[in-house]
Amino acid sequence: MMHYAGVMTEATLPEATRVIQFPKGEYLVIKGEGTTAEELSNNLTGVAFGQVLPQEKNYAYVGGPNTTVEMGQQNGLLFGEMWIPVVRK
Repeated sequence: MMHYAGVMTEATLPEATRVIQFPKGEYLVIKGEGTTAEELSNNLTGVAFGQVLPQEKNYAYVGGPNTTVEMGQQNGLLFGEMWIPVVRK
């Protein structure tokens, strides 16, 4: 598994070793929480790919990049979102 730290920017980053472009379009956004960053990511991945996407009738997964975004901490838990690019069927 690979992990990246990211920022939203329009600036050119010549020192960056890798730039991952996120396509314009619609995204499935799943919210969740976990005690660690790894648990948050695993929880969001499980819900997105194990529950939501298999039941979704109007949208289809188009492949990555997917990302887990850590939004903050509350009551001892990390909370965040997973962003998954989709297209209308």
